[in-house]
Amino acid sequence: MPDWSYQTMFRPLLFLMPPERAKSITLKSIGTLAKIPGGPSIIEWMGHMEPPSQLSKTMGAITFPTPVGLGAGLDTECIAIQALSKFGFGFLELGPVSKEPIDSHGTVQRDITAMDIHYSGYLSNNGINTFLRRLKGASGIKIPIGVRLACQPETSLREATEELQELIDRLEGFCSFFTIDTRTNIGQPEWSHTTWVEHFSCLRNQTDLPLLLAVPPSLTEAEALPILTSAKEAGLNGLVVAGGSIQEDSPCANTPVYTTGKSSHEQAVKFVSWAREQWSDALIVGSGGILEPQDALTFLAAGANFVQLHSGLVYSGPGLPKRINEAILQSQPITDPPQEKRPAFLFPLWVWGILLGVGMLIGGVLAWLVAATTVVLPYDERFLGMSADQLTLLNAQILSFMSHDRISLAGTMISIGVLYSQLAYHGLRKEIHWTRTVLLVSGTVGFSSFFLFIGYGYFDYVHAILALVLFPMFLLALRTPAKVHLTRLPPQLHNDRDWQMALWGQLLFVIIGFGLTGAGIIISIIGVTGVFVPSDLVFLCVSADTLQSYNERLIPVIAHDRAGFGGALVSNGLAVLLISLWGIRRGEAWIWWTLFLAGIPGFVSGIGIHFTVGYVDFTHLLPAYVAVIIFLVALVLLKPYLSRT
Repeated sequence: MPDWSYQTMFRPLLFLMPPERAKSITLKSIGTLAKIPGGPSIIEWMGHMEPPSQLSKTMGAITFPTPVGLGAGLDTECIAIQALSKFGFGFLELGPVSKEPIDSHGTVQRDITAMDIHYSGYLSNNGINTFLRRLKGASGIKIPIGVRLACQPETSLREATEELQELIDRLEGFCSFFTIDTRTNIGQPEWSHTTWVEHFSCLRNQTDLPLLLAVPPSLTEAEALPILTSAKEAGLNGLVVAGGSIQEDSPCANTPVYTTGKSSHEQAVKFVSWAREQWSDALIVGSGGILEPQDALTFLAAGANFVQLHSGLVYSGPGLPKRINEAILQSQPITDPPQEKRPAFLFPLWVWGILLGVGMLIGGVLAWLVAATTVVLPYDERFLGMSADQLTLLNAQILSFMSHDRISLAGTMISIGVLYSQLAYHGLRKEIHWTRTVLLVSGTVGFSSFFLFIGYGYFDYVHAILALVLFPMFLLALRTPAKVHLTRLPPQLHNDRDWQMALWGQLLFVIIGFGLTGAGIIISIIGVTGVFVPSDLVFLCVSADTLQSYNERLIPVIAHDRAGFGGALVSNGLAVLLISLWGIRRGEAWIWWTLFLAGIPGFVSGIGIHFTVGYVDFTHLLPAYVAVIIFLVALVLLKPYLSRT
């Protein structure tokens, strides 16, 4: 559920539901996806959210891939933690969890205008037994896991300490750190400075794992200082500023609630800044109203070592961790890792990539010229045992029909050539890793499609020669990995109008990519099975059996054209799809020009040739008409975001 689908489709639908139901549906859906074979790969493939290696941070014995984490309270039942771990987070804080279930009959409400979430049952959970069972069943999580520990409300010091000690003992083998929820005890008269020190010291002696104090930012300095001092004296490692701000005049049935979201952001940032002054060497995790990358940077500037998200996932979408990671990378003076000196085989990798694209362009132009003039080549005539004039005598439309297939293929080849050349120059030249993946996936499918039509007994020598010339270029362009995460551009910090419009444009190009890929698969299947669709035979005014009776080798030639066009269209569609999924970033103007320039030959050839030859069946061309409209609208929506820095 990337931002381009969440903001445009899923969020409007989910916000029509009660918050609890929307949350349950979302977590169960992504949780189920992560558990099926290949599900985690699909999540990564759709969002490409793995953090840049430069953001990795080590605290003690724990390595965090990024300083951006998920806060406790979002998935208290551990339904979707496998999926959430693929969203670009550096750690997950789970919980809260208590020894016995806590059912506070609380409510959750959204304030969409204020971008807040109100919780009246902030400690609700199913207890340690259910929590531990689900945590044990969550495999494949490669990032650190922390657990928010909570005790039953109104417990004594001894009871609270014993309960948390038992939780630590049972969970220690399954997590990397603990956070201690203090909201039920802060402000109670029996919890004095001495009591807090005793409590924290017992917990500190129970484990060698990092222990962090979890405190709400709504505490006054007078309330917070004693507990921070106690934690520091007891040897705790730091604190998590989380839990939201308490509001007595809440919208939840006139009961006090914790509110997290935009309204808690300023208060939380001030608390982080104050806490850093009081505890200079503490590990501080900031949280509260992080709805856009700038909010996270504000916490880091205030003194936080890490940030964690909660309401931001609800209001901004699951792509927020990735956007924050990129903003951190581009805002800090991070030195890119030194580039390896790689031996060049005559030319650098990217030059081979450009040559591959230029080769496809030249091949497409030549194929277009042939299809627009003679249509068939001498070896076609030899295979058929008939000249072009004789084919026309058999059926007046046959050459026009073959021209329509071959020009469609030529336009697709030119489109692929544009895509490959641009990916090589703007991506491989800078060693951007996702551009290499696009070339690898698209090219592998394209070259593999060469074998689709061999079963019919027709061998296209020109096609084979072109493949033999281009395939070594393909291998040489991709012979070593590309390790750079992204180009250095001014960070995209805000959820502004350009970003919101671009999400719609991205959605439309993803639809185009899926559509082209699906159409190519269907055309390829038709090419190797029935060869014709009904409208083809209406245009030809003849049945397939009659064509077969004319010349038993005619259908294999047409099947070759169909299969070749289908394979090229799949290759083209995958390239457009992956560029749309992974390449849409503010200021990447070359992406806009790539999609624009690649679309022109594809649509001009695909639609124009039908009118040229008179094959204008509306139903047959309707998908192409829709695709053109989507293409133009998507370009308009993406232009401001991709062109401005």
